[in-house]
Amino acid sequence: MTETFEKCWICGDIATTGEHKTKRSDLRDVFGAPTQTAPLFYHDGIRKNRPVGSLNAKVLKSSARLCANCNNVRTQPYDFAWAKLSKALRTRRPGLAAGMSIRANTVYPYDTARCRRHVHLYFVKLFGCHIEAMNMTLDIKGFSHAILTDTAHPNVYLKFGVGKEGQVGSSDVWLSVPAAAGSSAFATWYYWVDKLAVNVMFGQDGEKRQGLLGAWHPRSGTNKLVIGDFDFGDAAAAHSAQ
Repeated sequence: MTETFEKCWICGDIATTGEHKTKRSDLRDVFGAPTQTAPLFYHDGIRKNRPVGSLNAKVLKSSARLCANCNNVRTQPYDFAWAKLSKALRTRRPGLAAGMSIRANTVYPYDTARCRRHVHLYFVKLFGCHIEAMNMTLDIKGFSHAILTDTAHPNVYLKFGVGKEGQVGSSDVWLSVPAAAGSSAFATWYYWVDKLAVNVMFGQDGEKRQGLLGAWHPRSGTNKLVIGDFDFGDAAAAHSAQ
């Protein structure tokens, strides 16, 4: 009998690890270190109030598989860049407010452009894990290429906004109806960590969606991160065509 192995969606090597669906440091900052006697509670579309006694619990990790090198070495700079920005935005005083503009070089005094790109690539990695786990109608090759070459994905955009205090996790991914060729032209989802929220979007060239207006991309060249006011009660607004 031949043993089969799952392959890393980034590089194709044998995959033995899973990426946290929410950054481990984000979970730790908000909830501390859960235990079996003092767990945190995980909710998804399948089950609510599932007790989690460790931040390494399987339920907190994506079912998409990565090799140890991609998860622990190749993408480590992306993880560090996001962890630094996440903490800086969540703990700043005064707190985040819609309309606020924050200069990235106040968070990253050195190699600012590289660090901004690495924040972008952190969400490219999470996005790729969503695509792989759910078999979405998006071309994952562009996501793996961006990570392998340490270059920005040309069609992935971010928006930063004010989150809901105490809420940590991510939304489902909304996909536009696939074209005849089988690929969606637009996708959007949210990542929440307490008082900070990030809207992550994929838009093919030429897409004109309301959500893409004012979205940030490393190639924009701006050093400013503008904090928006997300209306989570009407997420469809981000999906509508202009």
